[in-house]
Amino acid sequence: MKVGVLGPRGTYAELAARSQFGEKIEVVPYPMITNVAEAVARGDVQVGVIPIESLREGSVGEALDALAWIDVKVQAEVVVPISHSLLGVLGAKLGEITQVLSHSQALAQSREFLRKNLPKAELTEMTSTAKAAEQVGKRKQPHMAAVGPKALADIYGLKVLSEDIQSGEFNITRFFCLAREDSKPTGRDKTSIMFYTAQDRPGFLHEILGEFAVRNINLTKIESRPSKKALGDYLFFIDFEGHREDPNAKEALNSVKPKTAKLKVLGSYPKRY
Repeated sequence: MKVGVLGPRGTYAELAARSQFGEKIEVVPYPMITNVAEAVARGDVQVGVIPIESLREGSVGEALDALAWIDVKVQAEVVVPISHSLLGVLGAKLGEITQVLSHSQALAQSREFLRKNLPKAELTEMTSTAKAAEQVGKRKQPHMAAVGPKALADIYGLKVLSEDIQSGEFNITRFFCLAREDSKPTGRDKTSIMFYTAQDRPGFLHEILGEFAVRNINLTKIESRPSKKALGDYLFFIDFEGHREDPNAKEALNSVKPKTAKLKVLGSYPKRY
């Protein structure tokens, strides 16, 4: 089974993929979340695993954009505990680090540690935690470090300078497994949708949300994302409890559709979180 993940080797997306599908999968790394989704849409891989939301920093914008515009479905959700470490080359010392590389979410999740221990260090965003570790390993500069899972140290020949540097005692990230079809009903499901309207007007969001409320459908998440078509133009993303084939959910979606310029059911999948 080929599974696309945000790469290179050792990202949290790979950990999520292996926890969901087992160790025998063939992991295919891609440089960006969008590339993973596109690979699934083309059929290059059967499944793609991408980060969608972290407990500390919220949703991943690139992942929402990919779901909105690429022809893929959410087949499953995976929740992975996150533990960041500060990784450097052999001989590096914590007090001598002047540049820290990582994914934007990992840097944000480790903000307090970095502010207290490396207040003058330059923070450099990379496409993934593994890419950051790979760069530090290649450059072999003692003033550089990466933030990411501890396992990256063995993969890229680094040493752990400090463990568990993320903020808070509890930190998790939610991942979506993308495929060309979503999952069948299990009786304990969740559905994700995206919609937008042709033009903004008073009360339109209330009308749409009301279709779920009157049917006693619980919304577990709602947020907006710029459409990138015009300033002030937004896409709306909603997660709700239930499968798209449930009678109540199907009725609600049929009622919502004529109120929007576009409604996309991103997928129904077993509830894990």
